[in-house]
Amino acid sequence: MLSSSGFHNSLLSAFEQERDNLLRLAVRRLGDFEEARDIVQDAFVRAASASNQPIDDRAAYLRTIVINLVRDRMRRRRAAGAVIEMPQDSDPLEWTAEDAPSVEQVIYHRQRLQAFENALRTLKPRSRQVFILRKLHGKSHDEIAAVTGLSQSAIEKHLYRALTACRAILEELD
Repeated sequence: MLSSSGFHNSLLSAFEQERDNLLRLAVRRLGDFEEARDIVQDAFVRAASASNQPIDDRAAYLRTIVINLVRDRMRRRRAAGAVIEMPQDSDPLEWTAEDAPSVEQVIYHRQRLQAFENALRTLKPRSRQVFILRKLHGKSHDEIAAVTGLSQSAIEKHLYRALTACRAILEELD
């Protein structure tokens, strides 16, 4: 059985070998290069935080992560584009009030937002800047490089650090 560091090193090595294939897979399914880069970055974070269970086919494992992330992204796209029709006989104010979140949901999401903000505060300034530019402002890696002067690999490393820190803090809430 591989040690914890051996497991992560072999998975990291497999990721590096498969990165281009994973990117092509995500681009083919999403049709958007920048979105596909995000998916592959998220797949790396997920793979790096995987448990130490043995994986026979690391390439297939990584492809499965990418496919699942693409499916999630496609579901969110469909949900964002969904049109909800109000029944003709309803009062618009009552109809929208029916869909209001419960007090518990509001508190839960406020706690998650506060934890996310705390996670961002713990990041080093450069990682925080890269994360905010990419995830909150939707800037491409090239645009971030132009603003920060960082290389593509440095941007990916900063994003990885930020995503890992945010995920760890948010997982503590769940």
